[in-house]
Parts: sequence; C-alpha cells; structure tokens
Amino acid sequence: MTNNHDGGVSGPPDGPGMALAGIAVAVLAVSATRSPSTAGSARTRTPWAAMEDYAVLIRERTPLRALCVPVTTGDPHVLTERILGLPTGVSAVFVVGLRHRESAAVAREVTERGGPVVLTELDVLTAAAAAATITTLRRRSVPPRAGRVVITGASWAPLLAPVLIASGVGDLSSWHERDAEAFPLRRLMDHNDVLVDLAGCAPEGAAVGRTVAVPADGFAYGALVLPGLLAALCGHEVRTLSVEVVAACVRALALITPADRMLPSVDDRLLVSAVARHVSRALGHPVPYRDQQR
Repeated sequence: MTNNHDGGVSGPPDGPGMALAGIAVAVLAVSATRSPSTAGSARTRTPWAAMEDYAVLIRERTPLRALCVPVTTGDPHVLTERILGLPTGVSAVFVVGLRHRESAAVAREVTERGGPVVLTELDVLTAAAAAATITTLRRRSVPPRAGRVVITGASWAPLLAPVLIASGVGDLSSWHERDAEAFPLRRLMDHNDVLVDLAGCAPEGAAVGRTVAVPADGFAYGALVLPGLLAALCGHEVRTLSVEVVAACVRALALITPADRMLPSVDDRLLVSAVARHVSRALGHPVPYRDQQR
C-alpha cells in the first residue's frame, strides 16, 4: 500500500517559491529483512522512519511537496513499476534502504523508460563523505591535488572515488582487510593524509583526527545534501544523477564548512541555497536561490 502524506509546504525565505511549489518528490523506503544503508554497521534508524524524516526535511527546507512511499520488497522490477506508476507531478524519487546494485538497476530501468530521476541515500552520503574528506585535507593544510586518501570498503560506495577525483583529489588508494598482513593500515597511514573508513575496519589510532566514516544513522549526513540537491534538480527534466552533480554538492558543503568542523551544521542558513546554487551551475541551469554572503 502506498501512503501519500501531502502536508503543507513552505519554502525558505530566499527560496524559489512558486517555481517549485507544484512539484512533488517521492521518498521511497524499502524495509525488507536485511536492507542496510550505511557502511560498517547496522543502521540505527529504520528505512521507514528515515523516509518520514526525509519527507519532513524536504517540506521544511524546500517548496517541494513530499510523498512517502513505503514498500516491503527490494525487487528492482517491482520497485521500477511502483516508481513509474507514481503521479505525473513527481519530478524525483529518493530511495532509502536499498543496496547499491539494486538501486543502480532501478535507476537505470526507470531512466530507460522515461521516468523521474532516481536518487538514493547512498548518493547523498557519498557527497557528504567526499566533502568531509576535502575539509579534513584542508584542516591539515593539504591542497586536494596533493592529498593522499585511502579508502576502505570502496565497493560500498562506487561513486566516491570518481567524485573525489572530480573534486580534485590527486591520489586515491583502496585498502582491504586481506591486505592487513602485508600492508598494515596504521603503517600505510604514516604516508597518507586521510582515511575514509567505509568498511569500519580501521584499528583504533590508525589515523587520529583524519578519519572520515559514514555514521550508522545516515540521516545525519544525508540531510546536509538532499534539500538543496532536489531544489536544483526538480523542474528541469533531469533524468540521471552524474558525478559532476555530486561533486557540485561536495564543493558547496566544503565551502561553507567552518574551519574547525568536518561538515557544516544542518541548521546552517546557507546550506540549502549553497548546494542548490552549485548543482544548478553544474547543470547550466538558472540558480533557484539568490547568492548570500556570510
């Protein structure tokens, strides 16, 4: 059964207002027996709870309407049909609780059949993790092009390496637990700048103060990216999420992150507009939020 929750919507004071007010986003959550969405640990917020929270976030931070679509199967073909059967006003679908391969299969089939753009929680977590990597390099006074980054569990987030490269990171290495005997991670980090521990396998002290990890509650990272990303994508007939678009989210987050933090606060008044502006520019679209200065 599909539940549609169409609460009242109001955009931010400097938002695009009526330009997006008639557009809807579907937040689709897959709650099966095993549907982890974060690396290295079990999620602490169920997919259906995350769906409701993301929907509230979209309604509060953008003029978009948000529909909640809870489902109990991770079958890509079933999910594709559910997405293609959504109301015509749905411009984007945000999927929570589905593994990467199944998500990619759904996005590919929906695109081939002319449906709305499909985004996943992993996409926005990837953007936040990449931004945290850039800001960690910055705190160490290392320019991205000179940065040396090690990733564990890289297969969990296939977009991360291309996004980091697009963000200017000059040197990426992938480490697996099977490498531990020949190349201990702690020793490897003596010669590298940042550890992105997607596998959650880094021994304590391997890279103190320079380790990036995705939290068990992915919402904490996803909330930083999603509203601004949707505000820029919707209403422009965008069909796929590209590396360049995710890298634009990374630039926005990194630029507004205070010097003493890894990522901006979700309550930063510039957050949504910054992400929307950078994504719009990457797409060559008019920016939906006017520029602001701190």
